[in-house]
Amino acid sequence: MNMELIENNLEKLDSVISCKIILGENDIVDEIHIVSNGKINPKQLSRNIQSILIATHNLNIDYKKISIAQITDKTLGKVENRLKIKGLSFNNEGSKASVKVALKNSADTYETSLMGINSVRNIERMLVDATLKNIEEALGYEDTFILEDVRTIPVSSEKAVVVVVMCMVEDMEQKLCGSCLVKTDYKEAIVKATLDAVNRYTTK
Repeated sequence: MNMELIENNLEKLDSVISCKIILGENDIVDEIHIVSNGKINPKQLSRNIQSILIATHNLNIDYKKISIAQITDKTLGKVENRLKIKGLSFNNEGSKASVKVALKNSADTYETSLMGINSVRNIERMLVDATLKNIEEALGYEDTFILEDVRTIPVSSEKAVVVVVMCMVEDMEQKLCGSCLVKTDYKEAIVKATLDAVNRYTTK
């Protein structure tokens, strides 16, 4: 069984923020730990989880193995409107480079500019950091998301950007991963991959 795939599917359920599956002997599911935003009561959410597991993965799990913790405040609340790219610019200034990333939802626009060493790796970092700063501003967070890694990988005949972000939730680390196919603009793909990494935590 692909536990990562199962966890990802469960995290797509409404009210679920994160999921961790613990295996016991013979790789049998022993515990399922869920962090919920409290929008759905735990009993109903537990039934939803059981339904997904039996219908999609042919796993019949006793409800007693499902543990649900609720975050009812705004520690990791979700916003109604998905953030999208409004603008992206890059300036080559010799040994220095600057990036500006603007995101928008239905109500507001968030913009961050950063300048640093003009290297491929640092430009990638600045694009991700600027995107994360905008997301934090939109959510009213501080120092919540941190870049872990940016990679470009071959996918069939194309390339994809993979961004890994670490998220601090209630003093616990959660790693988020997002990806985007590179079409015409590599820098835009980095921003989109960053948004993809955090979207399940920031949107309904």
